[in-house]
Amino acid sequence: MRWTEKGKLNIKAADLALLSNPTFRGKPWAKVSSWVRTENNYPPIPSAVFFALLSASKETNPKMLWMRYRRLLEVSNNSENYYHQHTIKAHGKTRQVSQPKYPLEHYQRWILKHILEKAPTTEYTFAYKKGTSLVDNARVHLGNQVLVKLDISHFFDSITIGMVYDIFANQMLYPREGATLLTNLCCLNGKLPQGACTSPYLSNLCFTKADNEIAEYCKEKNLSYSRYSDDMTFSGNQIDVKDLISFVKQTLKKYGFQLNYKKIHVDGKGRQHRVTGIVCNEKINTPVDYRKQVRQEMYYLKKHGVVDHLKHLNNSEFVGDNGSPDVDSYYSSLLGRIAYILQVTPGNKEFAEYCEYVKECMDKEEKRNALLKRIEMGLW
Repeated sequence: MRWTEKGKLNIKAADLALLSNPTFRGKPWAKVSSWVRTENNYPPIPSAVFFALLSASKETNPKMLWMRYRRLLEVSNNSENYYHQHTIKAHGKTRQVSQPKYPLEHYQRWILKHILEKAPTTEYTFAYKKGTSLVDNARVHLGNQVLVKLDISHFFDSITIGMVYDIFANQMLYPREGATLLTNLCCLNGKLPQGACTSPYLSNLCFTKADNEIAEYCKEKNLSYSRYSDDMTFSGNQIDVKDLISFVKQTLKKYGFQLNYKKIHVDGKGRQHRVTGIVCNEKINTPVDYRKQVRQEMYYLKKHGVVDHLKHLNNSEFVGDNGSPDVDSYYSSLLGRIAYILQVTPGNKEFAEYCEYVKECMDKEEKRNALLKRIEMGLW
């Protein structure tokens, strides 16, 4: 599908008539649904005016609804004006993030909650889904002798506006105007923006056909398959790696994606198997070096105290604006790493004790900061 100016929406006389009709203003979905025939469980959005009515269901003032409707069309037709662009650094690389501004952010949150999260995703994907985690993704490959990890190149950027329209029009069965509106609100410059709350869930939906096709291949070859965003993992006791890579490459190409040849990783028997950072050879665990690092930090924290420990650590991440150690940030970071270990291995008594110790330290630091603030204000 080629998108041009035809993808823009205009004000319709029928929509204006609905906005001026008190029968449909402030009505809950059930009553609107009874008037608009739908074939699925998604909220009825045959046109832009219904999106305005549903996303502002408590609004009964016709003038306010008229303003909301006009603003909705303005945002839909000019979504590029409602993003804030900024760059973030992660793992030594920079990437562009498009952060939606109000009211686009409000529309996207409504779409995510009331539409996208109702859409089923495949059992093979574990990212961006409630009730699933990195641990669940790794558990799929527990105990297998060979592990193959592949990566999808520029995953989000590969998802085009046409793919998103297909989700709303053909999977969710929205009429053309409704599907066009939803697509415009979720896309930026013809693709899926990184930074919009709707993008992660849409990425899973757009990859559904590829997921199912790859899973069928894996069933035939007696392989386990899982995907966490752009990370694809395969495991089994025997794997024809060349055939697997060739099949995945062709399947990705078929659905508009590309394989990242720089991130092909194969681990055989006797090697440590890590899936999205979690070890899954004989049992689920965090890497030994990760736990060793936390143990070491806990030892020095207890022995020297947090201030001297941070001076020795000499990490710019935990230095405040005035050059003094940023104790609060360090405690939060350390607690987060301990919590991650406990998430992977919930019954680990050693790290459960570390968790309680750090929480006590944080509580003491909070009381100390409160006391210093009272002294500065002359209340002590």
